[in-house]
Amino acid sequence: MFFIRLLFILAVLSNIALFIYNRENVPTKVYFSASDPGVRKLVLLSEVDLKSTIWEDQNPTQENLNEAFNQTCFTSGPFNKKSDLQPVLDSLKDNVLKTRTRKIISSQEAGYWVYVPAMKTREEALEIGRNLSLNDIDDYYVVTVGENENTISLGLYRELGNADDRIAELKSKGFTVEKQIKIEQWPEFWLDYTIASDQLENRVDINELYPDVSTNQVECNW
Repeated sequence: MFFIRLLFILAVLSNIALFIYNRENVPTKVYFSASDPGVRKLVLLSEVDLKSTIWEDQNPTQENLNEAFNQTCFTSGPFNKKSDLQPVLDSLKDNVLKTRTRKIISSQEAGYWVYVPAMKTREEALEIGRNLSLNDIDDYYVVTVGENENTISLGLYRELGNADDRIAELKSKGFTVEKQIKIEQWPEFWLDYTIASDQLENRVDINELYPDVSTNQVECNW
């Protein structure tokens, strides 16, 4: 009986000792950071707010997003002034992924200029003018400044046939006359932008701001 009681006491003491040891040697809980200091938090594509994401310049991040997003690209224009683009940019800012503007110099034939080539002096040019008047030709102008100084202008004609008829008339009266195609140039401004394909139904109608501007879907190559 004594031996059994001794074993019981030893077992109790062993349990107490084991409890005290485990309590004093509980491992410290370690907290791990999701990323190293200075490293940006990973954002899933589903967490990106497309409506507030606007890139104005090409950069590596933007190029990666070109591959990640299913996007549709448009170009709108022409706008007569660069300042006309700002109201459009403001209206699109909640939907676009990227924007860029382009300036294009457009040109077209403005007509055919008929003229007597420049004289060496102003007096010679005025003498030609007097001879034109003597031949009942009064619709001329002596250029007094610029690169065409001392040239006698005889009119700008939209149609080639009218210019040639004028030249034939003047040559028949003994005048040396030439023609030159006049080119008219002016700047045009265009806006390129991309929209996430799932946001197309929210796309702003630019024609409400500028009825004469056209918008076309284009290949997304920028």
